[in-house]
Amino acid sequence: MPSLFFRDPQQEYPVIARGEGIHLIDEQGRRYIDGTSGAGNVTLGHGRERIADVLRQQGSELAYCFSAFFTNRPALELAERLAALAPPDLNHAYFVSGGSEAIETAIKLARQYHLLRGKQGKHQVISRWRSYHGASLAAMSATGLPSMRSPFEPLLADFPHIAPCYPYRCELGCEGVCHLACAQQLEQAILDAGADNVAAFVAEPVVVAGMAAVAPPPEYFAEIRRICDTHDVLFIADEVITGYGRTGRHFAMEHWDVDADIILFGKGASSGYAPLGGIVIHDRIVEAFAREQAFFAHIFTYVNNPMAARVGLEVLDIMAEEGTVTQARDTGAYALQQARGLLSRHSCVSEIRGSGLLLGIELVGPDGAVFAPEQHVGQKVAKMCLQRGLVVAGVTATDWGGGDDLRFYPPLIITPAEVDEALDIIDEALTHLEATG
Repeated sequence: MPSLFFRDPQQEYPVIARGEGIHLIDEQGRRYIDGTSGAGNVTLGHGRERIADVLRQQGSELAYCFSAFFTNRPALELAERLAALAPPDLNHAYFVSGGSEAIETAIKLARQYHLLRGKQGKHQVISRWRSYHGASLAAMSATGLPSMRSPFEPLLADFPHIAPCYPYRCELGCEGVCHLACAQQLEQAILDAGADNVAAFVAEPVVVAGMAAVAPPPEYFAEIRRICDTHDVLFIADEVITGYGRTGRHFAMEHWDVDADIILFGKGASSGYAPLGGIVIHDRIVEAFAREQAFFAHIFTYVNNPMAARVGLEVLDIMAEEGTVTQARDTGAYALQQARGLLSRHSCVSEIRGSGLLLGIELVGPDGAVFAPEQHVGQKVAKMCLQRGLVVAGVTATDWGGGDDLRFYPPLIITPAEVDEALDIIDEALTHLEATG
């Protein structure tokens, strides 16, 4: 038994030796298309010497200084750059090591903001079922995936959850056309908890971990914004995976023209080359701390780390020079069109949807019903793809009867020809599924 502890002792893990563009290469020289961008974070691809060079340079100059006593130039500059990309009134950034730390930071910030305004009771955070907000305890309290929550339920805060916006399998009877009952559940949840007890609502603009690339209709977030404003509740947009160009905009909330009070980011912020995440904060929250001369009672060791921030600056430079956000928009539209043309002919495919370079494929059985959970069809198809040289996420939602799906979210640098290669592999795997059951 190896000394390294693996999450799944039943799974075989190829040993990856190096990366090159959209490919991972194992010790035997086998190449895999990285169709999940690592964990959704390697947006600019593997083997970027330019980013490795700035890591070496920054490490030789200043690898660390403790944010309780000092600041540093890369963090200051990266905050300015993010403020310029964020909505007009979100002009302040706080850098941490990833998405879970970002949501912890946002939850604590929301709580302390309300305390500074004399709102002593505001502490609960409302989120949605089928959401994923991270693996730490406050993040897991907001997460809406029962299978992930279950082992740790006694440790979790009692945060309310509402229905997701999922027209394809709507539990509120919208039958494919959303009538915003899911958004209006937020108002009822606030009233049930008592508005004086609710600090924030958190949602992903496009859901990836809990559902396959599910985005709400144009009116959804405007209604969410209205409800939050009515009840003095902060709106936190979890853009850990959707930010940094993934959906064809720098931040996905731009698609709805609705501004959050706090934006979470991570993943693509460093393209996987350093642990980096954080939050962008509305001016009025920062002004409350300044007005009260209040100390933010929260810190991590690697807050505002200069090496991570220097990588973040280089990532933004590369994205600007290479037109990465536009490329994600255009290649994503091509991928969705090609997937619908190639894969819709399979009887096991019931819906294909996408947002930028996020692609979701719903799978059903021969009668149009969901597969039996014990068949683990999503994982089975993903394994077929891996054997053919493509990494995709295959999911069986055994904890809610929601069925199986595939998720494809490659590096944003993928070309149309590489998209075609990946879709051909998915096509071959689905053909094999239908032939073998």
